[in-house]
Amino acid sequence: MNTLLALGRNDLRGIRRESLFAFVLFAPLGWIALVRFGTPAAAAMTADRYGLDLTPYHPVILTGFLLLTSPIVVGALGAFLVLDERDGGTIAALRVSPARMSTYLGYRAITVVVVTALYVILTLPASGLLPLDQWPALIPVGLLAGLSGVVISLALLAFARNKVEGLAGVRAIGIVVAGLPLIPYFLGPEWQYPFWLLPTYWPAKAYWLISTGDPWWPYLIGGVIYQLPLIALLYRRFLRSLG
Repeated sequence: MNTLLALGRNDLRGIRRESLFAFVLFAPLGWIALVRFGTPAAAAMTADRYGLDLTPYHPVILTGFLLLTSPIVVGALGAFLVLDERDGGTIAALRVSPARMSTYLGYRAITVVVVTALYVILTLPASGLLPLDQWPALIPVGLLAGLSGVVISLALLAFARNKVEGLAGVRAIGIVVAGLPLIPYFLGPEWQYPFWLLPTYWPAKAYWLISTGDPWWPYLIGGVIYQLPLIALLYRRFLRSLG
């Protein structure tokens, strides 16, 4: 417990010290404002000019701006904190004791899952577009998105050697995990199978089914079954990257 408290205090110091960390942490506030105030304006414009009602597209708007950005933001922040400590020699010191290393990485993973889930649970209702009766189902979807955040974090750590490479990796990963999973919303089920390879497809699909009142638990379970081995694989790749 003392180790976890020390890690938490160290994270707070790192976030205060690095303005980039603080920006990433509070970025969802800007996205909430964009969705809450921008969507009605965009809806009025499209209805006036094209006769298009955006209401049926609220789920994909929420997915693109809030649901999928949450694991990216939190996963990237978790990776940047590790890279910062790697540059500072903290990781090298932890490697002396395998137990302490596993505690450290376990703490990182749990933090990413919990914070991502909180982002999802709080930001989607704050947008003003989410029906309140869907809110309870956001809890498991948020936790599943948290697993996606762990995948993103470990993917960055497995291939980035410093924060500069990590930042470049976030840009590349962002397109894959936040852009491509939106495409299946407009496709029939028979065309969606290739997107199963994307970790963030699973929480996105589960939420879309929640919004239509269809069974969504299979995609929650499928997302867990798919992502846990992927996390284990990336974890081993990260440990190998330490040399």
